[in-house]
Amino acid sequence: MIYAVAGWCTEVIFATIRHGKFVNRGMLHGAYCPIYGFGLIIVIICLTPIKDSWVVLFVASAVLTTLLEFITGFVLDKIFHRRWWDYSNKKFNIKGYICPQFSVIWGAACVLIMKIVQPAVIFAVEAIWKPLGFVILCLFYATLTVDVILTFPEVKKLRNEIMIIDDLEKKLTTVSDMIGTAISDKTEQAIGFSKEHGIAPEDIRNDIIAKKNTVQAEIKKHSTDGIKNIEKHLSEIKEKYRKNIAVKREDIESLTAEINEKLAELKSKHKRLYKAFPSLKSRMDKRKDSIKRKMKK
Repeated sequence: MIYAVAGWCTEVIFATIRHGKFVNRGMLHGAYCPIYGFGLIIVIICLTPIKDSWVVLFVASAVLTTLLEFITGFVLDKIFHRRWWDYSNKKFNIKGYICPQFSVIWGAACVLIMKIVQPAVIFAVEAIWKPLGFVILCLFYATLTVDVILTFPEVKKLRNEIMIIDDLEKKLTTVSDMIGTAISDKTEQAIGFSKEHGIAPEDIRNDIIAKKNTVQAEIKKHSTDGIKNIEKHLSEIKEKYRKNIAVKREDIESLTAEINEKLAELKSKHKRLYKAFPSLKSRMDKRKDSIKRKMKK
């Protein structure tokens, strides 16, 4: 209980220094982060036998806490398809879940806890009247249980809504790819038709400049009717392409509007979680920017 509350306080201090304002860190509503409580219990149980060696304790602490962080991050990512924290901008990170910089911090923190904090915590806990301590623990875990029960539907709803947005973006990508394929196919047709009649495409403009006299001579060989046929064929391709794009663009605009609406709903309904885990918000903002770029294309 003590370490869960202390972990929450540490996260709040870190977030305040980083963002310049109070952020209620943690997935739950209360002033505690259970991952710190349970994580440090595991550290204390596993590392107490080797706590006399500073070097061994530091290395083992760094490895154990990093392993716990990786497993937690991996599981949350697989459940929600999102990173609740992201170290991708750190050097030598592993899939954004862990990085050596924070491994060193966790290792040093655990050494400090095992050598200084834990003995003080044991002394304080032993000084509490046991019946009172039992009542405090019951109240704490009752509060924690209620908090989990209340938070679970919110987190589950967030997961479902994120999956809906993923599906919508996949549809948007499919439509965008279809348009890109259509452009590519029509361009190849135009280039092929142009080459058949001795007209070089725009993509080899440099070659036209280099061989200007040759190209002009080739063009003169064609009759006026031949050139008109070429222009007619290219015009038909262009018109067909325009109609296809108009239909696809309507699909894109519809999907984009739906995705933006869902993103707005997520930010409104899950404001607390986005504040607690800024990496979720930043990934959503990047997704929105990605959608805007696709619209421009």
